[in-house]
Amino acid sequence: MPTAIIGTMPSITATALMLASQHDKDMLLDIQHLLDKIFVRNKNQHRRSHWWKGLHAFRKQLALLLTDMQLSKEKEKEAKLEARLRYWDQDMIHQWYYQFSQLVAVGPFAMMGLVMMASVARVCRISGITAVYEEIASAEMQGVLSASDELALAEEFAGVLDGEEEWDEGIVVERVE
Repeated sequence: MPTAIIGTMPSITATALMLASQHDKDMLLDIQHLLDKIFVRNKNQHRRSHWWKGLHAFRKQLALLLTDMQLSKEKEKEAKLEARLRYWDQDMIHQWYYQFSQLVAVGPFAMMGLVMMASVARVCRISGITAVYEEIASAEMQGVLSASDELALAEEFAGVLDGEEEWDEGIVVERVE
């Protein structure tokens, strides 16, 4: 998992996928097969729906990810995986979540939307994208807590600074015009 240096944002790397267990790789294959079945089963009914493009793209990108994971050259494999994950982070994941969450809102197809949202979440967890987001959120939360602590200290010791002493505000200078 990537680690953040204070002051920098963590970035998505292929480390999690390179070190993925066989169980995680099998889970990715299972998700791919599930998406294929959903795609074939619902193609005629939903092919014009706005979320269908998201399913098509997710299915295709997952297949490309699995193909990249089977490369033999480690250096090339890591570079391709990292490029794909960064592309997902910049352009695709948020779109998939949005489209599939809209499907959850449609009564008869809520279960299918939940399955697809869970699939995106599981792929993100296995690929390490979720860990990067958790790291970003943790850093932001630490910033909020430290700012809150500083504010609490400032309020606690404000009486010491603003005690009964009068502050020297300087000398009034008159202007002659």
